[in-house]
Amino acid sequence: MPSAVILLHDANHLADDQRDRFLACLSEAELLRYRRFVRPVRQREFLLGRILLRFAAAHLAGAAFDAVQVTERKSQAPLIRLPAAVAPHFSLSHSRGWVACAASIDTALGLDIEMLDPGRNVDAIGRAAFSAAESNWLSSRAAQDKVADFYALWSSKEALFKLMSSQGSEAPLPEQVAAGMRLRSGPAWHARTWVQHGLAIALCSRDRLYPVRRICLSGATPAAWLQQLNGS
Repeated sequence: MPSAVILLHDANHLADDQRDRFLACLSEAELLRYRRFVRPVRQREFLLGRILLRFAAAHLAGAAFDAVQVTERKSQAPLIRLPAAVAPHFSLSHSRGWVACAASIDTALGLDIEMLDPGRNVDAIGRAAFSAAESNWLSSRAAQDKVADFYALWSSKEALFKLMSSQGSEAPLPEQVAAGMRLRSGPAWHARTWVQHGLAIALCSRDRLYPVRRICLSGATPAAWLQQLNGS
């Protein structure tokens, strides 16, 4: 059965020397995009996202980190090229300084992470952003579960949009609530959700996945991450 890995990293404490080493890995097009971000947190998220992408692709393909080539594409996910015959499917996401990369050799993916914020008026946001059935489902949830349920649905919708976009689909986003229940799958999509490190994590895949490893990477270099993976 197809499998996937989700790599997470907290980029909020990125040191200057680490940043400079990572910047040296980027292409000219990536550097131009990096410099367009005004907020430092968005710069860190973009930079670490691109490094995680290279690391995940190299790890799954059995290639060297510096053998991964990344090409920027306007209004699309970046294109990765490897010496290996098959490049992994991937999806990137970020939230409040955290970055994540999902990758699979087997199936197309869409990933979304969102930092849980209990102070948000999730009912009001749901009424504005969700369908009637989805908003009614959220309104029916228990008060102690509502924030987590809102983010699970929100992130699943974002992840499903990314999955469909990666396959060139322009069809309307499928309904994710039916008969008062949140759907976990539909034609050509399967959704899984978790909460980890205060983040709502949603992964949508074309094929049903088993297993999905979620690894929070520590350390400051891809070499340290590889050592962590090999020891896990």
